[in-house]
Amino acid sequence: MERPDQDSSLLCRDIFGDFDDVAPSLRVAIARRLALVTEARGGILHACNAFNALYFDYDPLLRRYNVEVDPDFFIAVPMGGQLPVLPTGAFVRLVRGTRELWGEVAAVLGAGEGVERDGWTMGARSGAPASGGTDLQRIIVDTDVFGPLSTEESVERGRWLRPGGGLQDGHLVGPVPADLKDVSARDQAGSFAAYLAGPGRALLELGPLPAWLAQESGEVTEADVAWAVRAAVGCLGRIMETAAGLRTWGLYGRSASSASEFAASETARELRHAVSRPAPGGGPRYSAVWPLLNTLSNGKPEHRAPRSGIAGAALVIDANLALADAASGAPRPPGVDLRVDDRWQQGGIWRAQAQPVDALLAALDPLTPAGIGFAESRASHHFGRDACADGGGRVTVVHVDDELVVVTVALSAADLREGRLELSRPVLELLPSGDLVLGLHHEGVLLSQELESQRVRPIGSAVRGVVWPPGLPPGLKLTVAAARAGRRLTATSVRLPQAVEIPGFGTMHWEYDEALFAGGTGLTSGSHAPDGWEPWLPSAARGAWRPAVAALEHLIVESLKRDGDAGPADSRRLDGRSLTAALFGPDVRSPALLWTVIHTCEDMAVLGLLTRAPGERGGPDVFTWWPSTPDAQQARAAEGRDARERGASLSRHWVRPQHRRLPRGQQPSPESRRDYAQWRLEVEGTDADTELPPGTTFVHGHLRGQEPGKPWHRHVPHQ
Repeated sequence: MERPDQDSSLLCRDIFGDFDDVAPSLRVAIARRLALVTEARGGILHACNAFNALYFDYDPLLRRYNVEVDPDFFIAVPMGGQLPVLPTGAFVRLVRGTRELWGEVAAVLGAGEGVERDGWTMGARSGAPASGGTDLQRIIVDTDVFGPLSTEESVERGRWLRPGGGLQDGHLVGPVPADLKDVSARDQAGSFAAYLAGPGRALLELGPLPAWLAQESGEVTEADVAWAVRAAVGCLGRIMETAAGLRTWGLYGRSASSASEFAASETARELRHAVSRPAPGGGPRYSAVWPLLNTLSNGKPEHRAPRSGIAGAALVIDANLALADAASGAPRPPGVDLRVDDRWQQGGIWRAQAQPVDALLAALDPLTPAGIGFAESRASHHFGRDACADGGGRVTVVHVDDELVVVTVALSAADLREGRLELSRPVLELLPSGDLVLGLHHEGVLLSQELESQRVRPIGSAVRGVVWPPGLPPGLKLTVAAARAGRRLTATSVRLPQAVEIPGFGTMHWEYDEALFAGGTGLTSGSHAPDGWEPWLPSAARGAWRPAVAALEHLIVESLKRDGDAGPADSRRLDGRSLTAALFGPDVRSPALLWTVIHTCEDMAVLGLLTRAPGERGGPDVFTWWPSTPDAQQARAAEGRDARERGASLSRHWVRPQHRRLPRGQQPSPESRRDYAQWRLEVEGTDADTELPPGTTFVHGHLRGQEPGKPWHRHVPHQ
């Protein structure tokens, strides 16, 4: 197996790292090359195929790989039976008896059932995970990447394409194992990296990557190879986003001219019209792209046989780009909330509902698939326009992501009288069904144990059976947080920076809603919010990493005051793991939620709201709240001096990587990149973004100069 010479300036070490570390001139050169490759391969290119194009030297003019590869290291796909995991970029051998046909996987889409020819899809299908250990998939194989087919190969392809021959509409369709070791079969970059690091490892010997890794770390492990390939795929995906001749949908690149041509076509107009129709009554309708395109394209010469081979995958990307423009651009479908709900199944599932929508939906990016359909199917109600009951409190969504929901609730007089906490149906539908535990705290007021922890029951749009402390004023605002996988609601009032005097009532110490206060008391506040006070604004977590959530800050402080271990001068302290359990219950074992809490505490430490110290024996960092007394401030200063004398700076322990910046011109070591990727995968799962933020390095969870022990977060099991 010999590898001919090629332009080494494109296949270089830089692409196995951060996008921002790649020189702009090199990005431009790679982008131009990949745009040519995309056109040569039918106008579509996944980032995994882009890796192959550079590594195995795909020639856009000859439309073939120049590297002679050994088919013994291809994935064998015998006709009939369950398919193996076949990620995009995998080289395959289609085996029928003693005959073979070679190709490369160009696209993989979910092929879950429960859809109609007009695209109608049951809501439970949108965002649904794999079930029964397998995932029904549609796999598009490009059989032209190794050059023109011989006469025998053309005949063999015809046999695969004929009815019952193994390729349905030119694609492999069948159940695929849901997991490959610790990588989901839906994670194309991850399963492609696992393929090249494992059974396809010999293919990498045709290029320089194994030698580069050996120079950096000596012995090259399977994890080293997988990390490097995954990093390169991510970097090339970013480069494809910058290519002038390409548009991207996820990790798929599409010829910009072809996408524009489709967007202006009659098929695209009909597609937008069909997908943008809510269900009767204005409720949500879910539409799958693949079957709908097939129906719309029947009889249209410009898109005849749309689901055949590479052309079918390219048309799917065109359709999603056209719908994305409609959902995020102007003009949008009038009176309709349009958003993608699932990028995987059937080429993409889109959700349409009449406006207005409640705050939970309004806070979500319409191009971030949230799997709302699957969430709806697990509850008796749906995301609707009338979330709150008449006379109930006012609910504002503050933060929502796949692990955590935070809302503010202004209590009405009816809420206090009837023992209910209004949360809205959409919020309740994100939580498990059945009884919940309400952890209640009223800042500045000592509550009994019975009031602090109450068992409540969701009914309608609220939880009921709440025993409110006596004397709560109507309009009082509570910040309520809930882990989506847990049964504990954590609610606390928020003390105003300055108390306000209300004629006829007295002093108000807590944040409140003036209209609900006036409606419940018959009094007019006649006051204004203190300077510098602003209500929380809705936000939504975007991207794969776990962000700090400012709305949790007050809840964290109150939890430390209530549940923290006693320290000097009445301070209270907990590590991130214990704090997460105190906030959301000990039954919640989500590493992602854990790191949301920790990152928020880290931000609070930077702002001076908490202090932070390393845990004992390399354990998790400990966060401390200090009261505003002179004794406490002296103790806090003394503890800070002791920490500095011990050399326990923040950079010696678990620090969020983007807070550990490198001097200009320096780059993180390969070990830091690899360890960061492993850390992110362990914390967030296989969909994590494993690229280090630009200009940063990764600091291990142990003291420098010591051998890394078992990172403490691995003690927290995944659900």
